[in-house]
Amino acid sequence: MPLETLVDGYSFFVRTTPDELGPEGGLYHRDTRFLSELAVDVAGTELAHIGETLDAANERTVTLATAGPAVNEIRDRNVPKHSEVVVQRRQSVHEAEGYAETVVLENHAAASRSVTLTVRFDADFADLFEVRGLGTDIDRDVRRTANDRSVVLRYDYETADGESVTRATRLRFGRRPESLSETAAVFSARVPPQGRFELPFVAAVDGAASASEAASESEATASAAPEPDATPPAATGSSDGAAATLPARTEPVSVPRVETGTARYDAVFERARSDLVALTTETEHGPVPLAGTPWFVTPFGRDALLTAHQTLAVAPSLAAGTLRYFAATRGREDVPSRGEEPGKVFHEVRHGELADRRRIPHRPYFGTVDATPLWVTLLDETCRWRGSEALAEELADALADALAWTYRTSDAGDDPFLYYETDGVLDHHAWKDTADSIRFADGTVADSPLAVAEVQGYAARALDRGAALLDGLDADVETHVPADAYRDRARAIERAFDEEFWLPDRTYYGLAKDGDGRIVDAVTSNVGHCLWTETIPADRADAVVETLVDGPSSTGWGLRTMSPNDAGYSPVSYHAGGVWPHDTSLVALGLSRYGHGDAAERLAEGVLDAATRFEHERLPELYCGFDDDRDPVEYPAACTPQAWAAGAPFAFLQAAFDLAPDDDGPTARRAPDLFAPETVETLRDRTDRSPRSE
Repeated sequence: MPLETLVDGYSFFVRTTPDELGPEGGLYHRDTRFLSELAVDVAGTELAHIGETLDAANERTVTLATAGPAVNEIRDRNVPKHSEVVVQRRQSVHEAEGYAETVVLENHAAASRSVTLTVRFDADFADLFEVRGLGTDIDRDVRRTANDRSVVLRYDYETADGESVTRATRLRFGRRPESLSETAAVFSARVPPQGRFELPFVAAVDGAASASEAASESEATASAAPEPDATPPAATGSSDGAAATLPARTEPVSVPRVETGTARYDAVFERARSDLVALTTETEHGPVPLAGTPWFVTPFGRDALLTAHQTLAVAPSLAAGTLRYFAATRGREDVPSRGEEPGKVFHEVRHGELADRRRIPHRPYFGTVDATPLWVTLLDETCRWRGSEALAEELADALADALAWTYRTSDAGDDPFLYYETDGVLDHHAWKDTADSIRFADGTVADSPLAVAEVQGYAARALDRGAALLDGLDADVETHVPADAYRDRARAIERAFDEEFWLPDRTYYGLAKDGDGRIVDAVTSNVGHCLWTETIPADRADAVVETLVDGPSSTGWGLRTMSPNDAGYSPVSYHAGGVWPHDTSLVALGLSRYGHGDAAERLAEGVLDAATRFEHERLPELYCGFDDDRDPVEYPAACTPQAWAAGAPFAFLQAAFDLAPDDDGPTARRAPDLFAPETVETLRDRTDRSPRSE
């Protein structure tokens, strides 16, 4: 069963079913699980889940009742079809505070009802990597201290550098329990006919200097809440004011609401906007997108940079914050154990105990070959959208370092490609990073070292555009090599890519080149990224577009990652047949750049139509590569929400209109049939353009 999450920045809440957290569920913050158990029981009452609403990316309301699936059974004429007890669980998470819930029990009987409600809880403070299956020998001693309305669960450990770290969960109840232990709180009340009983509680994370201080704080926080007396009848459904709430987080990034002229598409864009905001955290450098739930709520270089690329036309501040953040955290020295090299952008950073103890190399881990050139291309595009090179002046040292890293990494004598090798942490260092993702057409899995198609496009564009950008700056920086050398390398990569990767019999480019010089001959969506980077010669573009968009790779719901004509294909495959919205959106941007706006619009329509068929109008990380003669099917282990899936609709908007920057915001160079013409004017009014004037 897929995991369901609520997310707000670094905090997220995971469950397996509406009634159970399951072994992977709980409240997480910065890679630590702060609640491993949370259950609400009403004594003597069997409740069934009857529905729920996702009020926001970080809020939902779950409804349970005594009427269950047995109401249509005929073996017992006395099966009740009237629910006297209805329970709502209003749940929310907040990045800085944790988790809040208000349990609302309604008595829809003609007589008063005595109820006993129990909240069971615990915290194991497991590292997220342990929850995902990484075995360790860590034996945690969790200390528990109960007060009359609060419980503090606390765990201490020492980092590899000898620093003491405290993790603490503080549970605060808005009513005084009848009994409170270290793992359960019991509440009793008599609820009148058509009345309700409300129980608010909060699970706050970290910040407890000591158990006694936390308990005192909990008592002060809860003191204003009503005592657990029966609440008056609530004929109008009004609350008694005891709801548990967390302070609303100031949105870390401004993403405009999009009005497309089609209500169902508007719902997709609104969900994407909400998810993107929820998956963005504010750093000292500005807003940065976190990759996605449930296991990747942390900055990833590739994911963040591509998300910023996708949303540049509507959320330029996200690009600026992302660029500054990865410039500040770029590699400074050679550290092979975590793949760090000077100028290199990291792949992933983690904040949990295993990273602190250096049991995993993610502080940060630099195992990516594409993030560094993507940083350069984002800086170039951001300066274009801002109408100013001020940000490049500010980040000139990082630009010089990133170009130097790309140049060094592509320097292999007569072969100018960027290769990567398996490092024992990840098998692949490009976006298709599962072990069997790079396959020949006959299904054989390719071994590293590998030079993957889209990475060559990223590198060539970065070296060419980055050199021009650096050459025009007034900043006094060490440029490592002359700008002309970067441009020459870019041309060499483009020429070699066209000569070596081209497959005449397939009128298409190969997926990769391996260490033995063989071209991995599968037809994949990766090559479409080379349209986005404008690496493909104009005289080959039409053939590539026909093979990719008009051939079997297109499902009608988006592009398969691998053609079904290849033996390595499966529709239920993470990287060899599934459809990734972000992947298809980058191809659409590339189609637009080559003048294939109609094809870009078809891809946009397919993915947006797929989104309208998914729950909550939300695009998952990926879905299966079945044709559109059936509704789209979410991939079984897809992560949802995901930042670059949320960014995809905005990239499609840019591709369909062929948006370009001017002083008044995005301007359209094309009039698509898919969206109303006034969509762009609305965006111009609503997009925060302040970065252009910095």
